[in-house]
Amino acid sequence: MKNDFRASMAERSVGRVLRRWRDNLGLSLAEASAKARFSSAKLSMIENAVQPLDPLDIMVLGHVYGVPNDVWKQEVRRAEPPSSKRAIPSTPTNSLTLNAAEDVDEVYLEAATLRVFGADIIPRCLQTPGYRLAAREMGRPTYAADDAARRAEVHESWIERLSAPKSQRAVEVLLTKDALRRVAGDPDTTNAALVQLVQLSELERFTVQVLAHESHLDTQQESSYVHLGFPHRQHNDVVYVEDASNCQYVEDPTVCRLIQQGFKALQRTALDPSQSVELIAEIASSLTFDPSDRARVRAS
Repeated sequence: MKNDFRASMAERSVGRVLRRWRDNLGLSLAEASAKARFSSAKLSMIENAVQPLDPLDIMVLGHVYGVPNDVWKQEVRRAEPPSSKRAIPSTPTNSLTLNAAEDVDEVYLEAATLRVFGADIIPRCLQTPGYRLAAREMGRPTYAADDAARRAEVHESWIERLSAPKSQRAVEVLLTKDALRRVAGDPDTTNAALVQLVQLSELERFTVQVLAHESHLDTQQESSYVHLGFPHRQHNDVVYVEDASNCQYVEDPTVCRLIQQGFKALQRTALDPSQSVELIAEIASSLTFDPSDRARVRAS
């Protein structure tokens, strides 16, 4: 039954691509539906990945939008593997069909709840554009596709969504002291990212905590991750995991629940939000840039 359908992250990514094709032409949902001879409801369900993707529908939309054959065929290939593996819920996202690092920026914007853990660096959904560039220059391979325009656009959209007066998005952040003290780029760049954290903490549905004792961490918590929950019942929770050498989505529901439970357990051992914000502000104020800092940063 369609109501039992649960879209994979690859299928949801394809749905966003199809919507982007329509947006690029300035077509409304009704206009595009009429051209494709779909109902508006069907096109909406395709774009939001709340029904299985049909390769024929992708082909039709590709022709309607004037997309080159090789481009729409690529989306057909990306949509096919998840459907063929649907009988195996724990099957991980195929890295050949989805680049998680490129996809996740849009996924943040769709999420209703985010539980963010930063192990060794401020996680990318909380980075300023300058910090994000510095992270790439530090050798984070998952940032290789970034450019200045993309960083600025992603950052502006994200902060705008978080700060919207009627936003119901809830963000819970848990950071190690190592992540806060790590200088990315130069002290001024890191200072700006920390100041942004302090400012975001003033939002009603945004909380940040710092781990008081990192001895509570185990070897499975050495990577930064974001546990994402979504408003649509047919979009399961997912965890985006990233470290210095790799990134991936974890889609297995049981694993996602265990990660969420681990996050909540760490929250109970962390400084409370007011203490955490004071510590972040203190670390930020200690970061000033002078010639001796420049030499130290280059040496590191």
